[in-house]
Amino acid sequence: MRIFIAIRFTEDFKSTLVDAQQEMRDQGVEGNYCPYGNLHLTLAFIGETFDLPKIRKAVREVSFDPCEITLDKLGTFQTKNGTVVWAGIKDGSSASSLASLLRERLVANGVKFKSTEFFPHISLIRNPSTVPTDISIKTASMRVDRIYVMKSERIDGELVYSEI
Repeated sequence: MRIFIAIRFTEDFKSTLVDAQQEMRDQGVEGNYCPYGNLHLTLAFIGETFDLPKIRKAVREVSFDPCEITLDKLGTFQTKNGTVVWAGIKDGSSASSLASLLRERLVANGVKFKSTEFFPHISLIRNPSTVPTDISIKTASMRVDRIYVMKSERIDGELVYSEI
């Protein structure tokens, strides 16, 4: 099973992200758009594992005060697999602190994960045909009071993320 730990979004928050995606579609930007149901913010990517008890224990041990995240801007970055268009979180310190706490608990519980530097972002499009221009994202905020263990799987050829 391919596992990651994430913040899931409210319907209003996701709608704002989808509006930005639609604006890019309207500009003729083609690419691999992240489906509505898959929009999330990854706190830690674990990868292929079946060691769910340790992962769930680590997540239960993360103690944090509810915090708020706010959409801020759009940007792009390069990966070994191509370009990603993303939405950023304004003053990502709460998300960064939460990711840090989670990663500490994963280490303490012997869970291996991809230990790249945390960059709070939401992937909107992978491999866009062009880099979108003059696109802004509306401000949207939401309260974060829980984190989720998620799995990634292909169902009928489509990538689906679901809570486990």
